[in-house]
Amino acid sequence: MKISLRILCFSCLSVFSASLLAVDEERKIRQAMPGELQTVPSKKFKALVYSNSSGFKHKSIPTGVKALKVMSEKTKLFTADFTVTTEKFTPEGLSSYDLLIFNNCTRVQKAFTKNEQRQAILDFIKQGKAFVGFHAASDGGTPQWKEYTEMIGGCFAGHPWNAGGKWPFIVEDPDHAVNQAFASKEFSFSDEIYQYKDYNRSKLRVLVGLDAIKSGKEGNSPTNDYPVSWVKSYGKGRVFYSNFGHNKASWWTPFLLQHFLDGIRWSLGDLQGSSESLSQPYKI
Repeated sequence: MKISLRILCFSCLSVFSASLLAVDEERKIRQAMPGELQTVPSKKFKALVYSNSSGFKHKSIPTGVKALKVMSEKTKLFTADFTVTTEKFTPEGLSSYDLLIFNNCTRVQKAFTKNEQRQAILDFIKQGKAFVGFHAASDGGTPQWKEYTEMIGGCFAGHPWNAGGKWPFIVEDPDHAVNQAFASKEFSFSDEIYQYKDYNRSKLRVLVGLDAIKSGKEGNSPTNDYPVSWVKSYGKGRVFYSNFGHNKASWWTPFLLQHFLDGIRWSLGDLQGSSESLSQPYKI
């Protein structure tokens, strides 16, 4: 009986501690999140946020969901539906949305196995809608679904720059509307940073890149080209992707939340800025 009581007390304490941590996370996110937009959006947009993992499950997924909910509430840029199923990914199911957000969803090709679903996603963007991917949204596609990799801009091929390290970054396009959150052209930050396969700089505009030479680690690029955030056109649609978002703290870092918000606004056409490729500013 004493042992059972002890287990019960421990379980209650664990639940209580988890609740406190969740409240603290939301407090941090709310404090860091930009407020209501100074300019009125062209319309009230509607987003579908997909957060299912078909591979490695990131602990920051619920944090990303909280951040996107708070962003929707505070900025009033969009309303959002949140899902971990694929039921809505049909032409009819997507017809009421302006934006798809893939939140750390690994191995997307394992989730979307039907050609009809895959085509519905790609056509949604090609026909003029918006797509935004965070961190592990690039962990999927090639070789089973090459069109997804082509759409998002590259496929995860490992992370030599692990989550516990603090890495150097270069703001490659400081004048771009999506980069106005960054106070300087170079900064350091702690997050897990990817290298890619089937990535082609000429098909997208890199906004933020990793300075691999200063990082002291080697990756798979012969020119040390490791993009971190980018924008690209896909048919009539717009794509914003950022590799940031593995660590929970990324989701309550003010300048990153502003960067994420501006990327979402750009994808919706609410901010203007080129998606044409830029030359790599550094190489070896």
